[in-house]
Amino acid sequence: MNELSILVPCPSNIDSLPGFIDVLSQYLMTNPADAEVIIITNENEKSIISVADYIQKKYPWLKLRLLQKKGESNPYGALIRFGLAYSLSRYAVIVSPYGEDDISIINEMLGLIRKGAQVVQASRYSSPDDWSTVPVRFRIYQYVYRFLTKLMTGLNISDSTYGFKMFDRVFIQSLGLMQNGYSICPEITLKALLAGGKVTYISSRFKTIPFNKGFRLYKEGAGYAWLLIRSFLHRIGIFWF
Repeated sequence: MNELSILVPCPSNIDSLPGFIDVLSQYLMTNPADAEVIIITNENEKSIISVADYIQKKYPWLKLRLLQKKGESNPYGALIRFGLAYSLSRYAVIVSPYGEDDISIINEMLGLIRKGAQVVQASRYSSPDDWSTVPVRFRIYQYVYRFLTKLMTGLNISDSTYGFKMFDRVFIQSLGLMQNGYSICPEITLKALLAGGKVTYISSRFKTIPFNKGFRLYKEGAGYAWLLIRSFLHRIGIFWF
């Protein structure tokens, strides 16, 4: 049993995977931990074989699992849930393969979760230096969602929707993750708080890259709204889990 599973969902393409693994492996070599890497893709990603060959030849020491979920366009949350089903680690962290997450703080996140947090949420809004690189439209989405979260749940959450977070795997899975889209990200944080878990926030600068084109508000908005409705009902006694 490993201490940490690094979940790497690839909802769109996997072209960035070799470069991402280069960076992640360099980080793990200088910050050793009992960690495994679980990469989750769609079954139609034929180039995964060459990616696997590249990783195995260059980093034979890396604990790696490559999972392919049936279907050609599984959403983000479905890939995460699939990866979690194969994890036996005590903790899990979700990391994007597209380069926007600051993986240098993984060790700090691990230190915080070892001290008793159920979720360590990276936050892009702790300081102007952190959020200055976030595209303007996503800052607007975040502002509206933070306001609605406060209004409907009474919870003041700085950045629940950011996927870069570490959590106690058993605790979170016991609450039952149900979202298939990107809304799985706030689902993890909201359920942890509503269950009385400890959520710790850590400042994280969002890296300037072309934003993951897999996110579409018109597709994901209903899931985000449903989470707030369920959280509100849970708060007044109509329990969600």
